Amino acid sequence: MEPNGFPSRTSILTAAARAFGSREPDASVRNPDWVADRLIGPDELALIADHPISKAFDRDFQEAIHDPDVFGFAWLMLVRTRCIDELMERAVHNGATQLVILGAGFDTRAHRFTELLKDVTVFEIDYDATQEYKKQREEAALGGAPANVAYCAIDFARERLGEVLCRAGFESHRKTYYICEGVSMYVPEEGMKETLRAIAAESAPGSVLLLEYLNRGGLEVLRKYPTGMIKNAIDWGEPFVFGVPDGEDREFFREAGLELGETLKIGSPESVKRYAMRQDGSYYGAHLEKVFQQRREAALKAMDDAGRQQAAQAAATSGYCLAELIVPERPSWKVIPACRADDGLLFHNRTREE
Repeated sequence: MEPNGFPSRTSILTAAARAFGSREPDASVRNPDWVADRLIGPDELALIADHPISKAFDRDFQEAIHDPDVFGFAWLMLVRTRCIDELMERAVHNGATQLVILGAGFDTRAHRFTELLKDVTVFEIDYDATQEYKKQREEAALGGAPANVAYCAIDFARERLGEVLCRAGFESHRKTYYICEGVSMYVPEEGMKETLRAIAAESAPGSVLLLEYLNRGGLEVLRKYPTGMIKNAIDWGEPFVFGVPDGEDREFFREAGLELGETLKIGSPESVKRYAMRQDGSYYGAHLEKVFQQRREAALKAMDDAGRQQAAQAAATSGYCLAELIVPERPSWKVIPACRADDGLLFHNRTREE
């Protein structure tokens, strides 16, 4: 959220990238978020006018995807959206009956998966300004939100996640799937740790958090040499501030009470194979391979020796990942329902079994 009361512009930017990608003629590499294309209109594009994708909607699609700044971001949203959709579907089929979307922004899954989520309570968590803007766009473009969606406005500086969810009717004994997409890098480390600890302590065993995150080394390179949407985010007052310590992912999450599960490194051959392959067997982005390579070489050339060394180390030890973090079984604890909107308790009380 910006000080002037506007919604998060990075949330609009990512939705615009999904919307643009949903116009891809080739269904095998089309972003599945067709709803975003209805939410993002001229007023929203005006808020992100600093990024080239804001102009892409008025261009011929085949021309626009040859712009590396447009295609690169649309590609990222393709992989991210397809992966999270797939994992969320699996979680619901495996018994999750609550879906919590942290920093929901312009998330559209409640609209795109109405049948899958018909018996699932969806909690969308975000700052008030961003959430209110999204709700207005939903009303205007889609006739409102599905009945199973609970909106939970939060001031992260003053309110605890558990208290906000509690007031909205969250039930901690129910298996829950959490999605934290495009959020963690904007949250200071202590705030991120607190969120992870709260989810671990107050969620039913077997609940899962899908977390998108950067490692610290890569984060530092991006902050020192910002380009593209990273620079836009800084200019818009939404800088990246958090990264998981390099090589300590499992230990970092375990300290918060969560176990690292399935992990996908975005940009890896596996991510391309699973989510960015055309039906003819070619990979999505082959037409810009030389351009991206030239950009990488130019970026390295513009750095000093220390910067090149830092970038090389980050490439070897850091990652940009989507990971499932699992709430483990706790045989020595039992849950006593005690969540009431007027007592400020976090979800439920827990007491150790004698």
